Amino acid sequence: MLFWVIAAILTLGASLAVLLPLTGGMKGASAPGDHDLEVYRDQLSELDRDVARGLIQPGEAEEARAEIGRRILRLGAAERPASASASSSRGIRLIASLAVLAVPLLSWGLYGVLGSPDLPSQPLAERLAKNPADSSVDELVARAEAHLAANPSDGKGWDVLAPIYLRLQRFPDAITAYRNAIRLDGDSAVRQAGLGEAIASAAGGIVSA
Repeated sequence: MLFWVIAAILTLGASLAVLLPLTGGMKGASAPGDHDLEVYRDQLSELDRDVARGLIQPGEAEEARAEIGRRILRLGAAERPASASASSSRGIRLIASLAVLAVPLLSWGLYGVLGSPDLPSQPLAERLAKNPADSSVDELVARAEAHLAANPSDGKGWDVLAPIYLRLQRFPDAITAYRNAIRLDGDSAVRQAGLGEAIASAAGGIVSA
């Protein structure tokens, strides 16, 4: 149960970290042309008031209205591409948001079908206690290491573990194991060869005198 709680919290946090910038960008302010349009409307209203007060001749007022109308038309033509771009951007953000939501849902669904959420945990002690024939290489190595930690004078144990370390490319551990085997069980051509290979591999293939 704890696994599901932690997984849900992590999934929610990751999704929000991606979604918040996307949704925040969708709350845009009014278009820049809206302010200009309000200005032109105010100018038309002011023009009507000036005509009513006799401050401007009707002919001049008509010319002014025509000029303001042309400006409004130009403003509308300029806003259409920007509006299309904004709509496209909103569409991309929406698709991205849906994709972000779909990924955790799909992952959880696949894990529920293909995974093993109810499989009990296997502590290291239990894994080391099972039949060696059913153990992995890592488990066997861990078992041998636990044995040698309790019995560091077991030369045969070091002799068995040293070549395994070498095959696993754990070269420093292989050097230690070979040296312990030589110290406890005596020198041999096989042990010296293994020790030399481990030392050379640990040095990147460079052998120094």
